[in-house]
Amino acid sequence: MLAVYALCVYGYIWTNYWNSPEYKAALGYAKALMILGVDDGRKCSEAQLTEAFEATLEAARLMPDERQLVDHLESLRHRFAERKFKLKPELVKKVEMMSANTMRIEQERKAWLVVGQRDRGWAPDQLLAGPERVVLWSIPGGVLIIAFWAYTRFSGKAARDKDHEADLKQAEREVEELGDFRRGLGSRPPPKVEDDADTLAASPPVRARPPSKGGFVSPSNSNLKPTRPRTSSGVKPVKRRPPEDD
Repeated sequence: MLAVYALCVYGYIWTNYWNSPEYKAALGYAKALMILGVDDGRKCSEAQLTEAFEATLEAARLMPDERQLVDHLESLRHRFAERKFKLKPELVKKVEMMSANTMRIEQERKAWLVVGQRDRGWAPDQLLAGPERVVLWSIPGGVLIIAFWAYTRFSGKAARDKDHEADLKQAEREVEELGDFRRGLGSRPPPKVEDDADTLAASPPVRARPPSKGGFVSPSNSNLKPTRPRTSSGVKPVKRRPPEDD
């Protein structure tokens, strides 16, 4: 966001100042005034005076409605003649054409020209300070963007720390619950393991089926021993011994 804001400020300055004819004219005229010095070219060399004249002429071409630039060009023409410097003929023609064009514009907009140069906001020192003013005015916006970024960053960090602390507490509770569960398992009696012998002893006995007639058993009970037949009274018959021979 800060980069986009800086790019927007740069685009605004480039469109309204650096790329505007007013700013270019003010920049060239300020350069000419610096070359001429406080004595308006009375002590500078011929090359410097020519350079200042060309810069002023370019500013007058960009701002044809500024009478001050044309008047200054006429003053510099007299400066060349005063110091016995030769002025190029093509520059003289350009100045004459520029002066005629400015007079025509002045006649068409005579009521408007009563307003001064500084009142219109074109004075070089006034116009060249425009980008600096824009940069100064844009600083509060950059500070607000940085403050918003810092707020979102630290608030997000605080939220993440809070969630992390909640996760740690939840993990601690789970560990404590697991410890309680294990301690509960340790206090219970061990499960009783039954032996096979105890299981067999505890199981009910198998009742044998009664034998069939004739003392034979059924095939399903072939593993049982045959029993002697019983009488109706339930008393076993007594087998008599055969008589012995005397």
